[in-house]
Amino acid sequence: MTSRTGLSIPRVIARDELWAERYRALADRVRAGARQAAPVLAGFSACVDHVYRMDPDRISALAARTTAAGPAGEVAAEVVGRIRHGHGGEIAVPWPGGTDWVGTLLGAPDRVQLGGTGPQAAWALAVLGAPSVVPLADRGTEQLAVLHPDVMLCTAEGTAPAGRLTGADAPTARPGGGKQPHSVLEFAAGTPAPGLPDGLPRSSRIILRFMDDGIERDEWFAARSGELARTAAAGLLSGMNGLPEDGTGPADRAWLTEVVHAWRDGGLPLLHLELAEFASVRALRAGCDEYAPLADSVGMSLSELAALAGPSARTSPVTAAAHFATAYHLDRVCVHADGWVLAVHRGDPTEQRTALMTGSLLAAARAARGAPAADLEPPPAADYTEDRPADGPLGEGLRADCVPAPHLSHPAATIGLGDTFVGGLLLARSLHSRCAPTRIRKDPDDHA
Repeated sequence: MTSRTGLSIPRVIARDELWAERYRALADRVRAGARQAAPVLAGFSACVDHVYRMDPDRISALAARTTAAGPAGEVAAEVVGRIRHGHGGEIAVPWPGGTDWVGTLLGAPDRVQLGGTGPQAAWALAVLGAPSVVPLADRGTEQLAVLHPDVMLCTAEGTAPAGRLTGADAPTARPGGGKQPHSVLEFAAGTPAPGLPDGLPRSSRIILRFMDDGIERDEWFAARSGELARTAAAGLLSGMNGLPEDGTGPADRAWLTEVVHAWRDGGLPLLHLELAEFASVRALRAGCDEYAPLADSVGMSLSELAALAGPSARTSPVTAAAHFATAYHLDRVCVHADGWVLAVHRGDPTEQRTALMTGSLLAAARAARGAPAADLEPPPAADYTEDRPADGPLGEGLRADCVPAPHLSHPAATIGLGDTFVGGLLLARSLHSRCAPTRIRKDPDDHA
């Protein structure tokens, strides 16, 4: 660029445009390499989501039930309180009639789609052509219908795309799984609500779960776990919040541990545990104690970190994440917030920042379009915050790296954004594994 006098004037690139250019360049590399990526093993939960967009009429219908007796009033009051304060998350209430109550009150869902961290991460990979294998014991008609047809499932003979299978191709005798769909209430910033002149303060979603789903105890997947691990780049451990909080279900817990050991014995380079909304902070901490020692890497939202470490984690997330990494002898802790994503880690800074950006790239595409998308172009309306944790060494072999995420204040959907971020995080490991070796972590039994 030159002035009218012919003198050269440096081109000033706005911060947002600079980050958008970085994300566009990364999008080109991800699209080019996705089909050649090493597989991701993505367990261990799956469900069907009934999604409701919370308009003023639906919010009012819930508000009118907040004084009702029993679980109806408790659920309505909790939902309305969270919506009014812009808080999402999960509400788990043992209530066999809960799903029917939601349908009667709010009407037919606006859409029916896939739920569960592992399958949602696999969905985000499948639209790019990247391979993944999901354990799935529930192969009822409704569950198979929402799974992306290119996600791989195990069969008696090997693996096959989900789109080629039927409920008859099930590893166990529990068609339909005995599970209820989850009710997911999406709400958008600015939606009119009584007593809020400017409308709702934040876009988010609330998941209503009325029973413990358990894990997808897919025996065909278990039988092939060691074989699958030999070619996979990463394994995802998730869905532990579906196990009973009282520690029952020992057979499921033992089965899960055996699968993880088979992954390790097969040489799986990276095992990532993604936390979720547990029914209580006590259950969340117990889940960490039980499963974090099995993992190399743990991921969570900023709200989950604050639940574990206390409110100070919101202002000092690096410190809280570093304490968590040290306590469980982890190679990495990832934290995702609205406008930024953070890794406290023991690895290469460039590799970790690329992984954070890859996860953010896939999540932003979903936020812009309402579902996982192959078009990874950063949304033009996205902003890139400067208000984020600082990078740098932390001592004891740890360092922090943080990048801004392409953030939309009015996303097309908020469901599954964290799960999609995880899919991208592991896809980055899959792409990297094609050109660089990875240190294999010690056996889970060796963790202190």
